[in-house]
Amino acid sequence: MSVKAMEAFRKNYRANISNWYNGWLHMLSVLTVGLAAIGYSVVQLSDISLFEWLTLPITIIVVNFAEYAAHRWLGHLRTKLGGLFYQRHTGDHHSFFLEDHMPFQSKNDWRVVLFPVYLIFAFLIGLILPIGSLLYFIVSPNTAYLMAVGGIFGYLFYEVMHFSYHLPDGSLVEKIPIWRELRQLHNLHHRRNIMAKKNFNITLPIFDLLLGTLQWEKTKR
Repeated sequence: MSVKAMEAFRKNYRANISNWYNGWLHMLSVLTVGLAAIGYSVVQLSDISLFEWLTLPITIIVVNFAEYAAHRWLGHLRTKLGGLFYQRHTGDHHSFFLEDHMPFQSKNDWRVVLFPVYLIFAFLIGLILPIGSLLYFIVSPNTAYLMAVGGIFGYLFYEVMHFSYHLPDGSLVEKIPIWRELRQLHNLHHRRNIMAKKNFNITLPIFDLLLGTLQWEKTKR
C-alpha cells in the first residue's frame, strides 16, 4: 500500500466519522469503566494467601497470550468468527497507519487506535464475570477478584501501550529506551509484508519470543 493510498484511505475514513464522536470521551469511558472494575475488585480482597496471589501473574500471562492469539489469528486471518475484528484491524487500522507513518493527527483519529467502548463491557460480561464466578465458588473469592484485577489491567495495559505507539513524534515514549523499542516492534508490525507474520504482542513480546514471531530492527533515529 502506497503512502498516497494511505492518505486517500485516511481522508475517506475521517469523512465517515460521526460528528458526535469525541476522542476524549472515548478514552475516558474505557478508562473509567476499567479502573472502576479494578477498584471494586481490590476493595473486596482480604487475607490473601500466597497461593491466591499467584492468580495475578498467571492471569497477566494468560491475557498476554490472548492478546497475541487474537491479534495473530483473528486480526490478521479472515474468519467467520472474527470477521468484524479483521475488518477493523487489518482493513482499517493497517490501512490508516503504515510503517513510518504511525502518529495520529487529531483526536478523531483515536477512533481507529482505541477499541470500541462496547468491547470493554463485552470483556467484563463475557469473560471476567463468568470466569470470576467459577473461581469464586470453586476456588475462593480472593482468586476471583485477583483474576478480575489482572484481566482488566491487561486490557487497559494493551490500550495504553497501543495508544502510546501512535503518539506524535517527540512524545515521552521516544525518551524511554525500553518503551521506544517496544514502539519500534509495533512500527515494524505495520510493515505491510510482515504484518501477518511478525510482532503480534502489543504490550510485552512474551509470546512473540516464545513462538518465534519476534522481529527486531534498530530504531531509526
